[in-house]
Amino acid sequence: MSTRTRPRRLITAVAATVTAMALIAGCGGSRVASSADTATQSTSGDTAASSTDSGAAANTGAAASTDTGSAPAATDTGSAPAASSTVANAAAPAAATNTDAVTKGAATSTKAAAKGATKTSAAGAAVNNAKLAGAGATVAQNVASQQIFGGKAPCQPANLSPINIGNVSTLSGVLGQLFAPVVPGLKTFVAAQNACGGLNGHPIRLFVEDDQGDPSTAVTKINDEIKNAKVLAFVGNIQVLTVDAVVATIKRAGIPVIGGDITNNTWFSNPLMFPQGSPPQAISYGYTVAATDYFKKKSLGDIWCLEVPQACAQIDKALKEIGPQVGVNVVKTTQVSITSPSYTTQCLDFKNAGVEVLAMTFDAASQNRLAKSCDQVGFHPNWAAYPLGVGNEKQFLGSPLLGNTYVPLNTFPWMGNETPAEQYYQASVKKFNPGFTSGDAASLGWTAGALLVAASTNLSANP
Repeated sequence: MSTRTRPRRLITAVAATVTAMALIAGCGGSRVASSADTATQSTSGDTAASSTDSGAAANTGAAASTDTGSAPAATDTGSAPAASSTVANAAAPAAATNTDAVTKGAATSTKAAAKGATKTSAAGAAVNNAKLAGAGATVAQNVASQQIFGGKAPCQPANLSPINIGNVSTLSGVLGQLFAPVVPGLKTFVAAQNACGGLNGHPIRLFVEDDQGDPSTAVTKINDEIKNAKVLAFVGNIQVLTVDAVVATIKRAGIPVIGGDITNNTWFSNPLMFPQGSPPQAISYGYTVAATDYFKKKSLGDIWCLEVPQACAQIDKALKEIGPQVGVNVVKTTQVSITSPSYTTQCLDFKNAGVEVLAMTFDAASQNRLAKSCDQVGFHPNWAAYPLGVGNEKQFLGSPLLGNTYVPLNTFPWMGNETPAEQYYQASVKKFNPGFTSGDAASLGWTAGALLVAASTNLSANP
C-alpha cells in the first residue's frame, strides 16, 4: 500500500464518521435578521492572517485555554438518526471505491510475480485493512468526545508548532457577498479551536484569499498558499465557479481540501477533496421532501441558474429523476440568468403549468426578485430554496413574500441551538466573533473546520 493511499483511506473513514454527525435539516419559516455585521468579510489582498487574528474579536485572541465554560455538557453526538444514515451512506461509497482500487492495483502490480508473492501481497493488504478499521474506530471515539462535536472532554493547550491552513474562496464579484460569511465562520472556528487544543495540540494559522470567481486567479491563489504560505491543507473553500480549475493543481501538490461548498459532484469524485456534508442530489431530494412532507403538495417546479451550470444542472437533473420515485410530479424546470432584472415570464409559465411548490436553485438576490415578479402576476407558490442560495442571511431574510420558505440544508442550520454541537457553535460565536453576518456559508465553513479537527486526531508532534 502506498504512503499516499493510507492517509486518504483514513481521512475517508473520518469523513464518514464526522458527516454522520452532521445535521441535514429542512428549515421552514423566517426569522429576524441578526445584528449588524461587525466582522470584516472581504479579505482581498490579505495574504496571511494568523490564527490569533482570525477569531475576529479583539478580546479573544487564540491563546491556549483549558476553559470549558463555553462548551455545553453533552451525552449525544448525533443530531438526527435519519440524517446520520443519509450522510454516512453518501460517504461510504468513497471508502469502498478506494479500497477496491487499492486491491485491484496491488493485484495488477503482482501479475508478473510468483503466485506465492501475490498471496503474500493480498494478505498484507488484508492486515492493513484491519488496522485501518481499528484506526477508524479510535478516531470515531476521539471525535465524539471533542467539544466541537458536542462532547465534553476538557480543553487542552495548543502549545505545539503552529500549522498553516489555507482557504481560497470567491469573495467578490456577483456571488462574493453571498459566500462571504464563510470567512467569519472559519475565523470563529480557528479562535474557538485554538482555545481548545488546536489540531491535536497544534495552533491553527489561517490564510484566506479571494479567487474573484475567476478560474485562472483561483489556480494562482491556490499555488500561492501552497508555495508561500506552506499550507498543509485547505479548509472550507467556497468555489462554485472555480473548483474544477484547481483540481489539477491540488492533485499535483498532494494538498487535501477539507470541506467546501459541496455544490457539485466534483467534491465527491476527487481523491484529495473531502466533503463535509451530503451531495447536490440530496438537495434535490430535500425539494421533494418540502413538497410532500412540509407543504403537502405534489406539483413541483425548479428555476435554476445559468451562471453555475454544473451544480445547478446536476441538481435539476437529479430532481427530475428523484421526483417520480417519491410521488412528486416535476411539472416544469427552467434555466435563467441571475442577472435578469425580472422573472415575470417564468412566473407565468410556472403558474400556467400548475406548479404548487417552486424550488429556487440560485442566489438570494435572485430569489427576492423572483418572489416580487411572481407576486406581480398573482402567482404565490410555496417556496423551497437552495441552501447556499441563503449563504448570506441578510440577502434572504426579511422578505414577507418568501416567508415560510423551506431550505434543505446539507450541513446544519446556522441559527440552530438544539443539539450540543449547535450549542457549542452558538457559544463560540458569542465568545469569539459576535455579530457577524451569518448564513449557510458560515455553516459550511464551521463544519469544514470540524472535519479538519477529526482528520487531525492522530496528527504527529512534527507534521
